[in-house]
Amino acid sequence: MLDEAWRLLVLRPSAAPALLPVAGRLLDHRADPVRLRAAHLLAVLGRQSARYADRLATLLDDAGEDPCLEGTVGDYARWALTRIGDPRAIPGLVERLYEPYREYYGRGYCVSDPRLPDVDAVLVPLRAHADVLLPALREVMRHHAAHNDGHGQLTDAFLKVLKAWGPDALPALPEVVALMDDARGSLPIVEVLAAMGPGAASAEPALRACNPLNWPGYHWNAAWAASHMGGDRTAALRLIGDAVLTEEGPYYGPVRLLTDFGPAAAPYADRVRHIMENTDGFRRIEAALALWSGTGEPEPSISVLAEFVLPIADGGDDYGLFGEALRALARIGTLTPATRAALRTVRGFDGRLAQERNYEAFLQDEELRAAIEYLLALP
Repeated sequence: MLDEAWRLLVLRPSAAPALLPVAGRLLDHRADPVRLRAAHLLAVLGRQSARYADRLATLLDDAGEDPCLEGTVGDYARWALTRIGDPRAIPGLVERLYEPYREYYGRGYCVSDPRLPDVDAVLVPLRAHADVLLPALREVMRHHAAHNDGHGQLTDAFLKVLKAWGPDALPALPEVVALMDDARGSLPIVEVLAAMGPGAASAEPALRACNPLNWPGYHWNAAWAASHMGGDRTAALRLIGDAVLTEEGPYYGPVRLLTDFGPAAAPYADRVRHIMENTDGFRRIEAALALWSGTGEPEPSISVLAEFVLPIADGGDDYGLFGEALRALARIGTLTPATRAALRTVRGFDGRLAQERNYEAFLQDEELRAAIEYLLALP
């Protein structure tokens, strides 16, 4: 029954009201696999499961398992509580998330089956608890760096968390700087430092000194990050702008970095418009947003962004570009009439706004629907 419920829920949000009580009742089942799958369903349903928070809290130490799935009943109950927003999930959370990686690097699962979420999927929404979670997160970062040479998929997950937490993640600055070396400096590290802001200014020398292999454009990103950390914004804009003016297509240089300079980047508007008109996909979206930022004029940017929204209303499924366009439109704060009509249509779909068919479908669907609601509330 729970397997059938899972296959239905991952496709149809409207099935939740009928299936939620079923999963709630099965939390008391004596079979470990049943309790585990029930807790998993409540976790993916997030705040809709709030009425079961007390029962889930009693399962935090439940070591029951399913031989075909990773994790324990307690792991899924803890995740469900984080999704509900219940602070009883916080003690020991980081340690439990790290446990599959402590002795070895890797996890085994079938992508479409119930499975534990990635570390960043759990921690990114918990910024309000950063002060409590950071000591344990820093400890596991150090352990992982010492036993796995510091880099890899899990390290990238840690960095996504710290970037999302921004200045609240500043206590972890030493662990971030320790990941910078000449051979493998990465864009996520640079983005974390930029998100931390002026409080990370002490890391600027390490940022400038890093010279990663196979990343010829690193100095543009380093200058951009330094400008967020209190460095010279004028010099950073000149360096980035000159690159956008001189770099040939199809890349055309670091056009997305111009967005954060606002009207100061207006001298590069003609070049940005040229890039927008001669690229597609993510690059076209980036250029459209940078053009608006530099000129302050919604058009033609919002009409370009509409190109990535309207196809979804007609049954398209490129939710990656759709999401990027929605985030850009949210920054601009203006919609075309056609975009508004398309978003109303998409809002009415009884289907997950996601290509994945696992827990990520629920997270992406929630994110996109929240963005749609925000945009439709604009005047």
